[in-house]
Amino acid sequence: MSTELRRPRVSAFLALSLDGFIAGEGGDLAWLEPYNGDSQEDTGYSALMASVDTLLMGRNSYDTVLGFPEWFYGDKPVVVLTHRPAAPREHVSFRQGALAQVLDELWQAGSRHLYLDGGEVVRQGLQAALVDELILFWVPVTLGGGVPLFAGPLPCALVRVVYQPA
Repeated sequence: MSTELRRPRVSAFLALSLDGFIAGEGGDLAWLEPYNGDSQEDTGYSALMASVDTLLMGRNSYDTVLGFPEWFYGDKPVVVLTHRPAAPREHVSFRQGALAQVLDELWQAGSRHLYLDGGEVVRQGLQAALVDELILFWVPVTLGGGVPLFAGPLPCALVRVVYQPA
C-alpha cells in the first residue's frame, strides 16, 4: 500500500494591492470597497467558485466572513483550519493539522478541486508548493502596510498565476 499523499487541485483567488498586500493594517478590507462593483464574472471569481467543490480557509478569514451580511458559499463544504473552539454551522467543519495532511484527508473524503482562502493558509500553501493556481486581482492602490501575500521564502514551484486587472 502506497504512503504517498494525494490531494485535490488547489486554487487561490486574492485581491492584491500594487505593493503586495491582501489586507490593510489589522486585516482591514475597506480599501476594496471602491471595487465591489466589479462583477464576479469579470474578475473570474464566479468561474472559479463553479469549479471548486470544497473551500479551505483559516480561522481569521472564517471569522471575517461570518461578519458579512450574507454567506457566499451556499451549500459547498467549508473546512476551517483552527486550534480554537468554534460554534457549529451547517456545511462547515473544523480541523487541525498540517496543510498537506488536511489536503490528503479531503482527497480521501472526495474533494477534487479546493479553493484556499485566507492569507496565512495561502502563504502556507505557497511555501509548501501546494497551490496549483494563484489568481491575483490587482487593485490599483498602494497600502504601505498590512497583511502581505508573500512573506518568507517561497519555493521555486510552477504555479499558474492569472492576472486579473481591476
